[in-house]
Amino acid sequence: MLPRSLLLIAATLLPLAASATDPARHLSREELIALAPSPDIRPTVDATKQYVSGGIGILIYDGVNAMDALGPYQTFSSAGLRPMLISATKDAQGNYKSVITSNSNMQMTAHRNIGNTTDLEVLVVPGGAFETALLATNTEVLNWIKAVDRNTIWTTSVCTGSWVLGAAGLLQGKKATSNWYHADELLAHFGAIPKSGQRYVFDGKIITGAGVTAGIDMALALVKKVFQNDLNGGRDYTQAVMLELQYDPRPPIKGGAPEKTDPAVFDAMQWMYDYFGLADYVRQIPIQ
Repeated sequence: MLPRSLLLIAATLLPLAASATDPARHLSREELIALAPSPDIRPTVDATKQYVSGGIGILIYDGVNAMDALGPYQTFSSAGLRPMLISATKDAQGNYKSVITSNSNMQMTAHRNIGNTTDLEVLVVPGGAFETALLATNTEVLNWIKAVDRNTIWTTSVCTGSWVLGAAGLLQGKKATSNWYHADELLAHFGAIPKSGQRYVFDGKIITGAGVTAGIDMALALVKKVFQNDLNGGRDYTQAVMLELQYDPRPPIKGGAPEKTDPAVFDAMQWMYDYFGLADYVRQIPIQ
């Protein structure tokens, strides 16, 4: 990965030709490199660069989908926003685990935990499957989410992380999207207004992303919003981040959404999750 300073210098060379004919269209290289987020959602640190408060916190727990968490993490990191991974899982002794194992057996090291983090500018709740449904019944975690949400600028979810926000009562009356699996029904269970056909949805301070890779799009939309004080409404800065990621998806076949998937394939995938009773379990999750 290119250092952020080199990324921005390189990325901003691209619009020079357009700037020569339309100087008001883009910030200069120097201005773009120096651009700060507004509002500033980076963490506050002390003179020794130790964390003090705030910032972007991405909740991780045993069984989380790795890409749900790491897609936004890399996107925010490439934008210079310094996100943190925050553990919500305890060990047998009741201590928060610093190493979290995803549902694909990837291990992630948390920077902090919900016991020592009380305020954030942005909270991201990634999803998974049964472990996410269990998290949505964890009163301690839900109370922490509700407490942190009181002071966030944005509270967000990726994929089935919407179940957790829903169980915390944060989706009631809110337009929201989620993973494709029984999306409209399960969003409605939590009092949301389903918008499952959308890749991400903003409703006030609540932002929800659809399944897995949609977390990258949701994070890019948030990057564009906080860097919209450039002369192009955040477009230049967001393009620089997208170029850093070389984010230009071109899958080998059509698919990835219910309406683009062969009905037989869709039915088989939904049957698999239904076989294990996942939707039935989620339908029983109360709003706390």
